[in-house]
Amino acid sequence: SQSSIYVRPTGRVIGIIKRNWRNYCGVLLPSVDTEKTRHIFIPSEKRIPRIRIETRQADVLMSHRIIVSVDCWPRSSRYPLGHFIRDIGPMGDRDTEEEVLLLEHDIPHLPFSKSVLDCLPKLPWSIADYEFVLREDLRNTCVCSVDPPGCTDIDDALHYKSLPNGNCQVGVHIADLSHFVRPGTALDLEAQKRGTSVYLCDKRIDMVPEVLSSNLCSLRANEDRLAFSGIWEMTKEGEIVSRRFCKTVIRSVAALTYAEAQILIDDKSRTDPL
Repeated sequence: SQSSIYVRPTGRVIGIIKRNWRNYCGVLLPSVDTEKTRHIFIPSEKRIPRIRIETRQADVLMSHRIIVSVDCWPRSSRYPLGHFIRDIGPMGDRDTEEEVLLLEHDIPHLPFSKSVLDCLPKLPWSIADYEFVLREDLRNTCVCSVDPPGCTDIDDALHYKSLPNGNCQVGVHIADLSHFVRPGTALDLEAQKRGTSVYLCDKRIDMVPEVLSSNLCSLRANEDRLAFSGIWEMTKEGEIVSRRFCKTVIRSVAALTYAEAQILIDDKSRTDPL
């Protein structure tokens, strides 16, 4: 019927209150005359128009990645006007190109501030006695982790064991970062801003400082660690019989690589719990 026809809401732009400009990475348009001061900047982001800037360093910057900020876009100008912020480095250099990726995707990557580092526990650190009262002690359960070679931020692990009733128990254990990151602290706010760890070809941009990501919150082999665990009882056909979630203390027996785990799976002669 006519009353059931959906009418899509429509509108029109009547004005721009403020342009959401940011700093942009890119290169200068090659020019024969490097002595002139007015140059065209080409942003790495293809959706951004070219920007006209003034600089006396064109002879040096012509083969470099640079950062430019937009100042305004006059009605009479074909391009927005901006100014040079800083030189990132030579084009093609790995460190330069990695920084461009981080900047263009707005990934926080500066060193952690003193206020953030002040939130970290002092080393050497050990699990307080009261945690064993509040948590389930799974240190005698055969827990292991499987990660790429060289991984130091081991944030999850698992276990599997057969039960007397013929079913099996499967456990997934996640490092309990919340024990160290208190709400509203500088560490919490910085972790919220970063959101996740970012992995590049040869480096990792941590969400939290390394003392947590690669040490106290890394489920390393043969070390007691705090975890949050999900434990399922399942039939041999994979049907879930029961589930529970709890805070735990675990002690991984092995930090395996994918290749090492596959070797264990393929070795039918092994009878140990791992």
